[in-house]
Amino acid sequence: MPNKIIFNIIIFLALFNTVYSQEYWFHVPSPTDKLLMKCSFPDSVFGWAAGDSGTIINTTNSGLTWNLQNSGITNYYIDDIFFLNQRLGWAVSNDYFFNGTTMLSTTNGGINWLQSTFPDTTVIISCIYYIDSLHGFASGFSGYVFRTTNGGTNWLNCYMDTTGCPYLAGFPKNRIRFVNNTTGFLAGGQMDIQGIVWKTTDGGANFRTYCLTPEPLFDVKIINSEKIIACGGDFEFGAITSTTFNSGANWRYKNIELMGVARDLAFRTETEAWMPLSFAQAWAVSLDSASSFHPWISVPAPDSTAVYACVFKSPTFGFAFGSYGSILKYNTSVIGIIPGSNSPAGFKLGQNYPNPFNPETKINYSLPNAQRVVFTIYDLLGKTVKVFYEGMRPPGFNTFSFSSNGLSSGIYIYKLQAGSFTESRKMVIIK
Repeated sequence: MPNKIIFNIIIFLALFNTVYSQEYWFHVPSPTDKLLMKCSFPDSVFGWAAGDSGTIINTTNSGLTWNLQNSGITNYYIDDIFFLNQRLGWAVSNDYFFNGTTMLSTTNGGINWLQSTFPDTTVIISCIYYIDSLHGFASGFSGYVFRTTNGGTNWLNCYMDTTGCPYLAGFPKNRIRFVNNTTGFLAGGQMDIQGIVWKTTDGGANFRTYCLTPEPLFDVKIINSEKIIACGGDFEFGAITSTTFNSGANWRYKNIELMGVARDLAFRTETEAWMPLSFAQAWAVSLDSASSFHPWISVPAPDSTAVYACVFKSPTFGFAFGSYGSILKYNTSVIGIIPGSNSPAGFKLGQNYPNPFNPETKINYSLPNAQRVVFTIYDLLGKTVKVFYEGMRPPGFNTFSFSSNGLSSGIYIYKLQAGSFTESRKMVIIK
């Protein structure tokens, strides 16, 4: 067959393939094309998401429609957003070099956002949390933790006990959560150095520092008063979790061995947890309550979406947010990944991640039953570049690792052949 015909067939397959994980999540219309990285849902009716260029969107009808709100910020990210209820909300944005942190607040659900400058313009506030309308906490890259007892009119510097983690307590803080009025946790750290959790038991007056992981932590979730889970990772080692079952006295670290950085964590059910893996364009899913005893499952996001934030308010009410203004809704016709089988309904081929890449990328795929698998790499002229005979692969989710050694920069096509099933996608090598 002439190369031109082969090339046209491959491109057709690459452009019109079936999207992996489409059965779990699907796109809904979005009012923005800006990256969305944080979300806040006080209940299952009202929700907000925020991100690049001061973008804030919200829904007042359980996600049936989404609308843009005017934050008054145009040139900087909304670094965090938090709503206590349908009316009271706060957000933060940073002019890193000139004017410090802008604090945003609303008393009418974001119809109007009021701006104020954080009193100390030398610090960067990137995360915010309120226990009630008066008592709140703010922190970020400056390393300090601040608290207010009068709704943000004044901010006090909290004391940091560094006994358990000398010299590193000043590392960035990324997320704040409280169990109750007195006990709370912060998650943070520095890439390639340390992942840290800070804990208070006196309403934020004092925080104790715990050095837990070799990679930074980006979210901390309160499951109950005893079980708390922090998650994060970095570009080289992938996603990680650190879990305590005794309110922070001891922590169990786990590298979940999946590419990506876990920026958020949400439980669909008591046992099924979803972590968006950001740039990896995939999810990590736990079927054992994220207890770290069993492997996490990799589920690629639909349409190669980089997902950063997610929330479940019930087993059938879930939303996620990410690249290019993507709003993903959990598919209520799917009852979840079945424990014990981890097998999808059919053949699926995921988008490689990272993409573009150099020197290595990973390709997720799934099989309904055991199959002999072959991966073939083509250039854009339809010429076979490499063939990989993977042998018999088990049913369920599998991963193929590919190295760009010996190949030049450019666009390539990878094709999965499993029995009579074939599917293709594009990938980009940059050197």
